Order: sequence, then C-alpha cells, then structure tokens
Amino acid sequence: MKIVIIGAGMSGLTTAFLLRKRGFDVQILEASSYAGGGAHSFEWNGHTCDWATHRLFTHDEHTLQQLLSLVPMNKIERKSRVYLGGKWLHDPVDVIQICRRFFPSKTFSIPLSYAFRTKRLPEESFRNYVYARFGRALSDFLLSPYTVKMFGIPAEDISVEWARKKVRVAGPLDVIRQGSKKKFNYFYYPKNGGYGAIPQSLYSELGNRVTLGAEVVGITTEDDRATSVRYRADGVERELPADMVISTMPLTVLGNMLGHRSKLKYRTVAAVYALVNKPQVSPYHWIYYMDGNVAINRLCEFKNMNPNMGPPETSVVCAEVTDCEHPDLAERTVGDMVRSGLFGREDVLDTTVVSRDFSYPVYQRDYELLVDEAQRFLGRFRNVRWVVRAAQFAHLEVDDCFSAATHLVREIGESVAKPLTVVSAQRPDLPISPRLAAIVAAKGSAEDTIECIQSIAASDYDQFSVALVCNAEDVDLRRTVAESMPSVTILTKPEGLGIPAAFNAGINWAMKQSADSVFLCLGLATIEPNTLSELMRVALRDPEAGILAPKILSYEHRDRIWSIGARFRKFPPSIKTIGVGEPDDARFAESREVEFAVSSGLLVNTA
Repeated sequence: MKIVIIGAGMSGLTTAFLLRKRGFDVQILEASSYAGGGAHSFEWNGHTCDWATHRLFTHDEHTLQQLLSLVPMNKIERKSRVYLGGKWLHDPVDVIQICRRFFPSKTFSIPLSYAFRTKRLPEESFRNYVYARFGRALSDFLLSPYTVKMFGIPAEDISVEWARKKVRVAGPLDVIRQGSKKKFNYFYYPKNGGYGAIPQSLYSELGNRVTLGAEVVGITTEDDRATSVRYRADGVERELPADMVISTMPLTVLGNMLGHRSKLKYRTVAAVYALVNKPQVSPYHWIYYMDGNVAINRLCEFKNMNPNMGPPETSVVCAEVTDCEHPDLAERTVGDMVRSGLFGREDVLDTTVVSRDFSYPVYQRDYELLVDEAQRFLGRFRNVRWVVRAAQFAHLEVDDCFSAATHLVREIGESVAKPLTVVSAQRPDLPISPRLAAIVAAKGSAEDTIECIQSIAASDYDQFSVALVCNAEDVDLRRTVAESMPSVTILTKPEGLGIPAAFNAGINWAMKQSADSVFLCLGLATIEPNTLSELMRVALRDPEAGILAPKILSYEHRDRIWSIGARFRKFPPSIKTIGVGEPDDARFAESREVEFAVSSGLLVNTA
C-alpha cells in the first residue's frame, strides 16, 4: 500500500514515522527546503533559534513518553510575565492585582462593571461571552485586545467557541478557571538543537522517504478516490501514484485542489528576531503583550530555554506578531520591546523577520459551519485524510498533532489488517477517528437496553467498541445480547452499587482496550446514527473539553427537550435542568457551556 503524505511538518513526519514502523510504503512531499514546518529551528548569528515560540506540555503520558524517546529533553519550571498598560503583571493575571496596580482607573470600574453586567447576553460571539461573565471593563481592558490582535477581526465577529476555549485555557486570559492545559507550571524542551530537534529526529529516521523542494500542485482523482499526487520539483512537474493521500496542507488548499471553495481564513504570523548585546534580556521564557496597540503578541528568549543556545555575550529574543501589514515591521516590533523596558535601542545588533502563512485559523463567527462543510466535501474521497492544525482548522499544539497522527496511523493500520464492513459506506467526514468505547449501563427493561445497544451499533462512527454493564442476575438480557450481538462485551456491575459503579467498570474496561474516548450511556436512551461522530467532531476541535453531552429529547415526544444539561441555582439552592419540556427549536440548535451534564449520554476523553 503506497501512502503519499503532503507536508513534512511535525504531523506529516510523525505520521510517516509511525506508518513505516507498521510496514507501510510512505513518501512525504515537502515544498520547503527543510523539514519541520512551523516547529523547525535554524542558526542565526551563532544562535539556535526556533521559528516563533514553542513549548511541550501534555496531560497524555503516552504521547509524552513517545516524544521523550525521540529526543532527550529537560523538564523546566515555567517563568512568564504579562505586559499590560505599561505595567508588568504576574501570569496568569489576577483581577485583584489589576485593580490594585491600576488604581484608581480600574479599581472601581472592573468590580462595578462585573456586578452590573448583563448576564443573559446571547452566546453568539467572543464579546458577548466575556461581557456576560466578566463585565465590560475587564473584557475591554484585558480579554478582548489580545484576541482581536491575534485574529485581526472585531470581538463581536469572533466565534463564541473560541471564547469558551480562550477564557478556559489561555495563560494570560485564565482569569477564573484553574488546572487547564495552558496554565502549566513546567514544560519540556530539547537538551540540544532547539525545538526543531524533535522533527529533525523524525526526519533523520525517514531518510529518503522525504522529498524536499517538492511543491504539490494537484491531486488526481477517479471515482471519488485519489489515485496520484502531482508535484513540481526542480522546475519539472511529476506524478506520484498513491493508494492513500494524507494531507497536512491547510484545509482550504486541500479543498481547492479537490474542487471545494471555502470562506475560511488563516492568519499569517511573523516571527521577529532581535540579536541583543546582552547576556540575558529577562529571566522569563515567555512574555505576553496584551495591549491592542502593541504589535507583539508574545515574546520568548531562547537562551532561557537552554543557556547553550548561543554565545554567552549576546541573546536572541523572538516576538510573535500577527499584524504583519506594517511597512516596517521589524522597527515597530523592536520599538515595542524598547518601550517595555527590555533593552535600549542601542543594544540591538541585528534583526530579521521570518513569516509563515496559514499559521492561525481565524475563528470567525460560525466558522464551525464552514469547517463542517469542507470536511463533508472531503469525506467523499474515501482514501484521503487530513491532519494537523491548519488541515483540521484547529488551534492544536505539537503534542495534539503528535497524538492526532498516532490516532490516524492506528485507524489506518486496523482498517487494513481487519477491515470494517461499515468503513466504505459510512465513514464519518472527520479528519481522524480516535478509538472510542461505548459503555451502556443497563437501565429500565431488557428491551430498552437492547434498543439502546442497537442504536449505538447503527452509528456512522467507524472506530468503536461496545460494552454492556449489567447485574449478574440479568440472565435474559445477558443471553440475548450474547446471542444476537456477539461483538458486545458483557461486564458485571459490582453488586449493590449504582450507575456510577457501572460506568466505572466500563471505563476500566475501556482503558484496557486503549480507548481514546469513552461514551457513557444509560440503557433507557437511544442515539441517532450521527451522535458519536458529531460529538467526536467537537472533541477534535477542542481537545481540552472536559465532558461533551448531546442534546437529549423526550422519547415519547421527539420534538420536545428532555435536557441539554443543568445549572446550579443559588437561591433557593438547587440543580435546575435546562430546557426540560421546551420545543426543540432554534434556541437549542447551538452548542453551549453547561455546569452539569446529564448521564444519559456523556463523551469523556481518557487522556
């Protein structure tokens, strides 16, 4: 089986490396003269520099150990600061610190704005989301400027989905919530060679399986299958036959090649480097510049990752800039560094700018619909896959990309070794299909539970297994399931315990099966064929989401809401179900955050 991979970035290299270990014939085509993509490193003025700012932190121990096996790394305690309104602040920013440091301008406006905020604003944009939760004063001062600068569009035009991610996960914006992936106290960094040592290790393993300087210009298709990839190298157009094509190109570029035009947009990022005549500019690994009128988004100093990155008498700082249209970008960016007090203009010995297109997906309002539209089109091509942040139009970190590549390789390997009958006809239009375990806790009559299992078995998702958890005395149910659905694993619920114990037994089984996600379901429920794939679609867009739950309709009245989650009411204290008995109309058509999920159906990530 010949697999052609487009792009030798982190995901392309990882995918090829893992496929080769499984015995597949792979070839990577890379347009650049180097491998590594946005994760590559280079030498400049005697210093090893990464392209832009990188770090490795993950909750996935398996992914971490795989990456550590490729390259020796140091575990480093994180040091970072925030620059806001001409003042240096702790990261993450503390609201009390802002009120104290910006006395009196923010001391009263932030708490008053919070106290009198409009809590019931429609969740339709980033602006409305942060206004409703933090008030206008804090949002306009801290939360919105950085995000607007990143995407280049007004806060009211930025997706509410990004708002949910950003206020939950981002370092300088993590005002309230704790414990997310982005609020990390340590990270890993290669002992030698900069961040680019990671992709370089993969590239070295692959050898002649990577063709550099090969610009892909088209994909030949026949009967909704890719048959070859056309590329230009040394001024000559060539064609490479393929049984499968894996693309790490931007989603829009891949779509264009196959006949789909999308309105999705990406943001170019410029990495502005300054060689400074000082042994060290600051003690921090990262500095976040929150003000909208400052060009810099964030800044790093490579020698703080590893003191051996360059000569001892000088240091290199790198600023990430998304407002790249300024006529003298380097001068403006260095000016912002000088004005923040990092060094004097006379200390700057040299500057350079390295830009990359398609660096950030622009999360405009309703971008999810455009992504789904593009993926549905690409899903027609049964032997085409797409993986990595630009290809999935998702803000993924390197460990997420490595994990996604791992899922994809396992999916390909298992489908070839043990083909599934539903793959060709029903494979969901997703970039990858992580392994999922569906756990059904017996509830209600045996007929109810069997109907539940049958509805799950009819799912259009193609990488899942099913387990039933029931009491030992449920003899008829166990016999019926064993005879009519032999692929279903039957587990025994601990005696005398309830649904949580049943779910725990199922989760333990799922972990032993190396499931990436678990769908927990009560036997009283049935699911639509696309439920699992739609939940996984959201999970792939937001790997940090804790629990995902579907909209639940009444079984007897399918046009009425049974629950979309629950919220806590302060007075009188109680848990209130959201939407119960309401018509299933446009009010419940969009995703939303809820305080409590209902156990009729829960998707949980096992990482």
